[in-house]
This record gives sequence, C-alpha cells and structure tokens, in this order.
Amino acid sequence: ADSLTLGLQASSAGLAMESCWTADRSTGVISRKDTLTNTGTGPITVLRCLARMALPPARYEIYSQQSRWCNENQGAWQTLHAGEIVLRCVPGRTTQGGTPYACIRDTDTRRGLAFHIVPKGNWVIRFSAQPSMDCLPFIVVELGLSDENLRIPLLPGESFELPELLFQEIPEGEPHLAAPALHEYLLKEHFTGAKTETPVVYNTWFDQFERLDVARLRRQLEAARNANCEVFVVDAGWFGAGQGNWGQQVGDWREKIDAAFQCRMGEFADEVRAAGLGFGLWMEPERIGPEAPVRLEHPEWFVPCGDVARFDLSLPEAYAWLRDEMQRLIETYQLAWMKIDFNFDLDSDRAGLELSGYASLWYRMLDEVRAAFPHVFLEGCSSGAMRLDLDMLSHADGHFLSDNLEPVDMLRITQGAFLRLPPGPIMRWAGLRSPGKLIPRYGLCAADSPDTVLVPGGGLWEPAECVDLDFALLAAMPGVLGLTGDLASLPPAVAERVREHVTFFKEWRRFISGTVAHLLTPPEPVARRSGWVAFQLQNPADSASLLFVYRLGVSPRPLRWRLRGLKPDVHYTAQRMLIAGACPTVFTGEELMASGLDTEIPAGGSSRSFAAALYAVRPE
Repeated sequence: ADSLTLGLQASSAGLAMESCWTADRSTGVISRKDTLTNTGTGPITVLRCLARMALPPARYEIYSQQSRWCNENQGAWQTLHAGEIVLRCVPGRTTQGGTPYACIRDTDTRRGLAFHIVPKGNWVIRFSAQPSMDCLPFIVVELGLSDENLRIPLLPGESFELPELLFQEIPEGEPHLAAPALHEYLLKEHFTGAKTETPVVYNTWFDQFERLDVARLRRQLEAARNANCEVFVVDAGWFGAGQGNWGQQVGDWREKIDAAFQCRMGEFADEVRAAGLGFGLWMEPERIGPEAPVRLEHPEWFVPCGDVARFDLSLPEAYAWLRDEMQRLIETYQLAWMKIDFNFDLDSDRAGLELSGYASLWYRMLDEVRAAFPHVFLEGCSSGAMRLDLDMLSHADGHFLSDNLEPVDMLRITQGAFLRLPPGPIMRWAGLRSPGKLIPRYGLCAADSPDTVLVPGGGLWEPAECVDLDFALLAAMPGVLGLTGDLASLPPAVAERVREHVTFFKEWRRFISGTVAHLLTPPEPVARRSGWVAFQLQNPADSASLLFVYRLGVSPRPLRWRLRGLKPDVHYTAQRMLIAGACPTVFTGEELMASGLDTEIPAGGSSRSFAAALYAVRPE
C-alpha cells in the first residue's frame, strides 16, 4: 500500500533499472531509489540517467538556493516561460553554488512540489520549458547524478545505485510550510542513529584564529569551564612540522615544532581533562598539501586538485592510511571531539563517476571511525557549510551551519537551511568578546557606559558589531549551541549570563535534537536586517514546543504568534524562559493556534533593537 517497485528492461542494450518508490503517509514525503544493472553479456557505459517527469502547461515559478561562503541557503523565485534553469554544484562541494533542493509552483493555483536530492557526489536539477499546443509551456524536470562528465562503466552483472530522491508537496505554494513534514520524515528515516545529547563545545578559532598561544588558551579554558562548556576544541594551527601557513601544511598531522604547543599538545590535552572538559581537535583529512610527507612518499596515492590533492580512496593502501591516521589522532590525544573540515574544490573525477565513488568511500570511512570510537563526536564542516547536505549529515554527528557568526545573518541562513534540513544536527557558535567600557553608549561617558559585547560581523572580526547578549546566544541555540571567541575577556556579569544560557541549553538539548521546525516567518535574504524571525521547534510526539522570537532592528510590533501542530483540546502552559520570575500562562491548543501567543520584546537603544525572547510551551 505504501511502496511500489518498477522493473524496467532495455533488452537490446542489456540494461535493467529497478526503481523503488516509498510513500510516508504521515508526512507526505515520497522516496525514490533507482539501481542500474547490466544484465547483458558485454560492457555498457552509462552517460546519463536522471529521474524525469513532465508537468502540464501552466505558469510556473522555480525556487532555488544560491549558496556560497558565509551566504549559504539564499533562496529566490524566478519565472520559467522559455529555455532552461539548470542547478549544479561545484565539484565535490555539494552545497556551493547551489543546494540539492528546488521547488516548482503553479502561480495560478499555488500548487507546488519540492525536490530533494540525497547526493552521492555531484548533482544536477534541470527545469526546461517545452512548447505545447497551449499558449503556455509544459515543464520537464530532470534531477539526480550530474551528467556533465558522467561515464559509468558496467560490466556484465554489475550494478550502480543512483542518489535517493525525495518529493513532497508544498502547502499553499510556500516552501517553509513544507519544512516540518520533511523534518519529521528525516528524523524517522535518515537520522535514527544520531546522538541525542551533543556536548557544549568551546572552539578556539574566533579567539585568534590559527595563532595558538598556550598561556592565552589556558585563560580561555578556565572561561569555558566557568561557562559550563563540556569540550574544548583546538582548531587549525596546531599541525605541520614543515614550513608555511596552516593551509599549506594540511596533510602533515605532526605537531608544530616551533609554534603552537611545540610538540607538547598532549600535556595541554591533559590540562583540559583535568579541568573537567573533553579535548577536541581540528583536522582536514581530505586535503593534502604539496609538502606533506605522505604525498612525497606515495605520490601515486593522490589525485591533483589545483595546488593541493585528495586521496584516491579506491586504492586500499591510501584508504587504510587515511583512516588509520584519523584513528591515530583520536587515540594519541584521547579525543572527545574531532572537527572534520573540507576547504577545497575537488577534481572533475577522471573515473567518470562525478565523484560518486569517492563520496561513497569517504562516507564509509567516516562510518568506520564512528563505529570504532562511538564516544567521539564527529563534527562536519566544509568552509562552513559547502557540503551540508542530507547524505553528509547522516555520516557525522552534526554539521556547522556557516562560518558567518553575525547573528542576523545566522538567522537568515538558518531559515534557508530549515527548508531542507532538520534543526537537531545543525551547529552554530556564539562568537563573543568584550572591550569592556571602551565603547561609550550615546549620552554617557565611557566610564558610565555598560560593558559592551562584540560579535564578528561575518566570518571574521573585521568588522565587529556590538550586540545584545541574549540575542546573540539565542540566535545560536536552535540546534547545537557552541561558543568561540575571547571568553576570558567577558566581564563577570556577562560571563554569568552566558553560563545561564548554556545551562538552559543542556537541559533542553535532548528535546531540541528530536524536534521539527515550524518557520513562523518566511525566509528572507541576509541583506534584510529588519522585521521579525520566529521558529517553533516542536517535538512531534507530545507537541511541546520552544518558541524563538527575534526582533531585527527597529521593527513594528508583530501580530500574536500563531503556533502550529498543537492538539486543540489540550491545555498548554506558555512561559518565557531565561527571565527571572516569569510566570506561566495556560491556554488551550486551539487558542494558541487560532489567536496566538503575545511575546514581550521591548525595543531599546541601537544594540537593544536587535532583541530576542524564548518561550516554552508544554502540555499540562
């Protein structure tokens, strides 16, 4: 009743395809998985194999997402009345250039459909307008493994699995209304083995980037411990016994001799554990610099990618060396966390598989490392989120949202991400530092001004921005909360407020990991720095929710927030969190969905105009 398997045979070519379709009736999401098999007696080369469907003549719009460093998941609609709209990714970077997701809607009826690719290597989505007898064109949609440089060799009896595809209706033609159903489906089908209690991490990167000073790190460790963090991660800059910057030294996973820890990082790791935190480390396994010892010793193991190279994982010796090197670092430094980064474009794939073979082997390796060290948290990163897709997420314990830590930008990037990804495994950092009272508030001298908190204005500290502390912390909380920056510079009252947020997150992180996200405000681009953003993170099992509301700039008072997915006849308590003395109020589910919840976020000075509030809505 819920599945269909089609067997198709091209007898003259000796090629068969099995197409397995499954419908999840509770969410409306449909999965399609196709497998090609050579049933003939001679070799076959497949140059193209895309899922293809035609939609009847109508006026159509296409929604797609542009995605680049610090500006991920930026969506827009465009009309298609002639020609083609083709979406692709940069080789190996499955969410750079575009994301493997698109929607189409009839502008008259507002009926629409969303397409998701679970990519294995490079992908393509193509919309083409075809002439019809009507005055309007009909639309052909093709999607799947990229066909730009594809040559799949199949010997007799060999099979090849194509990427899984997901389809879902978009209610009222609005993609954000389809997000909760997608999240519920993914939690059931793709992320059943995900960790439910992600440790709260402090990462060194936004302190002084790759410059690691041990005395300074000790101060950050003490501040992270006081903030109630559980893991201390040393980011890039610790490795490379040769010459050059950290980007040139990738692949040489020996400690620096004359900088950073000077071959004594194990002692610092012991200090971290003595302070009660786990120790974590940054690594970029896939990128190998030109002077890395393993590349000089075994040049035949590598495929050039510009100035750097990647391993040819189809070679058993190369595969084993890289896996063993990752495991060596985990064992040597007794890691509780490994941040796995990915900062380069891959090659065009001389094997002709559009990197699908490489991706399968890479993810198999990640699975082996996770199985061997189940206590270690594997964080995915890719210049922020240049490979943040559904396949990558199922092979890591979490993935970074973006290198952009500016809170408003982070919220806008989150809106786009939630259209195709669930909130639970998405990681964000609140990057904080304080210059104390050096920045005067208007009308006050510096000595009488409050302590200022700064956040990065993007992926770097220049420019930095003054921020309301609660706004910055709550912008980083709807998923996996982490901290970075100069925590040791925070004044005591600010540091205590950070600790309160971390403690709250730790109490609710198991809940957050299993939630779906209702986007109560539609996605907007990062350039839009006014208005309101609201997320309702809801547990599908008992309909409890956390409501995050953000005021961007001097914005008018919003309408009451109508919640979604509640049980009409159940009574709920709604209470503002992280505010002393806030009293709960009782509503029925019907009242909260029909009339909404009024949230109190007063406007203030320049930084206070960006403010946030958090409410817990729980069934009695």
